[in-house]
Amino acid sequence: ISILNKSLSDKGQATMLLSGGNTPKNLYHKLSQVDMEWEKVDIGLVDERFVDKDSSLSNEKMIRNTLIQNKASSAKLTGMLHEKAYDENLAAAKEKYKSLHPADVLLLGMGDDGHTASLFPNDPLSEEAANEINAGLSNTSAPTEPKKRITLNKSFINESKNVFLMFSGQNKGVIFEKSIEMGYPIKHFIPTVKAVYYAHK
Repeated sequence: ISILNKSLSDKGQATMLLSGGNTPKNLYHKLSQVDMEWEKVDIGLVDERFVDKDSSLSNEKMIRNTLIQNKASSAKLTGMLHEKAYDENLAAAKEKYKSLHPADVLLLGMGDDGHTASLFPNDPLSEEAANEINAGLSNTSAPTEPKKRITLNKSFINESKNVFLMFSGQNKGVIFEKSIEMGYPIKHFIPTVKAVYYAHK
């Protein structure tokens, strides 16, 4: 909140990019009750499943239902799903997200396999997204259904001004500790992350 307020004060606008999953839901709900100039805050996604926007698997839907509520109902949310064709959608989303770069705040999560955003182990498309030097978006392939994903690439995430990581569970704590040694995708962001919020249970 203090970062967003400083950005609003300095330039009259703020940008926040958020992850899906269950872990940040309570955080988003609490943020929705904060009194600030939400109409000047642009919110986007870190990644998305290529599913219908009304699907229970949609990150956009989850964020609309938890954050774009209450006092934050005037915030502008830009999703990643704009076209029915997978590759055409990527081109459209890349264009939409140019205005969200660099983000003032970006929140990452982490999976049990050490993936973050939609950058997955043993996925050639995720490797390409991690090696791309120009900030942008990429289509990647998840190990489980729905396999089609769209994600911010490594450069886009690392060029954000304040990157935070939030996850929970004993197993994930071990995964995070071994991430550099094992080469898990989360390793790409350890030098950039300003703080890690971790709960053992």
